[in-house]
Amino acid sequence: MQSKQLKPALTVAGTVIGAGFATGKELILFFKNDNISLWYLLISLIIMALVSLLYFAKQKDSKIPKSSFFVCQVIKMLFLLFSAASYTVMLACGGEALRESVSLPFFWGTVVTFAITIGIVSFGVSNVYLFNLIATPILLICMSAISLAGLFSPVGMFAASQSQSVNLLMYSGYNLLSVLPVLGALSSTLEKKDGYIGICMGFLFVITVGLLLKCLLLRFCHLTQNTAIPVLSIVSYLGNHFHIFYTVMLYLSILTTAVNSFYAVTQGKNTLLIGLSLLCCSFLGFSTLIETLYPFFGYLGLGVIVYVISTAFKNQKIKKTKQKGCS
Repeated sequence: MQSKQLKPALTVAGTVIGAGFATGKELILFFKNDNISLWYLLISLIIMALVSLLYFAKQKDSKIPKSSFFVCQVIKMLFLLFSAASYTVMLACGGEALRESVSLPFFWGTVVTFAITIGIVSFGVSNVYLFNLIATPILLICMSAISLAGLFSPVGMFAASQSQSVNLLMYSGYNLLSVLPVLGALSSTLEKKDGYIGICMGFLFVITVGLLLKCLLLRFCHLTQNTAIPVLSIVSYLGNHFHIFYTVMLYLSILTTAVNSFYAVTQGKNTLLIGLSLLCCSFLGFSTLIETLYPFFGYLGLGVIVYVISTAFKNQKIKKTKQKGCS
């Protein structure tokens, strides 16, 4: 496995596995407590992988039709806004996480998270890659350890509820707004082959850990009803020795998403000025930001999926027409 392929793989995985994913809140919100939800989650992640591959291919193609130039600019602006919103939310989430885990006041926890991300992103894409190379494997190991421990514990049950297939696309669109701008920012540093392999590897990591985590949430659904942080409830049940895994997992999931989103916004330029403005916004609070920003961007993400797929089919049709004309 080449490091130039592993780097984008871990960057993709670290971006998708944000705080909402790691806490289990997203997987409960979008995928209900029944066995078929595992298939919905799998399909959703496969859609995300395919759209990411199509978008990366489009970014590597420097020829952009004039007719789609305006739409491309609008989508780039949407990516920029969501990456900024995601970074702001992660700062607030970092403040909350440090307040709960080490009793650090919310203000200082947010500032610490801000300082770490500024320090990483300011040194450019090589530092972003290095951070993901170190943090994402630890994050994946912690999530897998908690999931496997819970799945092999003696108590637990499955429960059934009505599934909502629309959430499959909502979840895909919402997460793609995090992944695609990161891929866009990194595309100039990657060869096509390495990018394709890295994206596939990254989503393979996410699929494996995601399905494990969803199985855990299904098994302990009786513990996670009406809880703000479902995985924390399960960890408390499994025993105090798992709290260290949970603390590391949660904060690393915040940092990986924060670093990758912030790099997508700044690409290593004007980091302090842009970061300070987003830091001020983060003091609105984690819950307020989540409830206000994410549903809005989730619906817009559906439009991005349709655009990327339709553009890919249109480009393929144009290529076939040109090939027939040449022959």
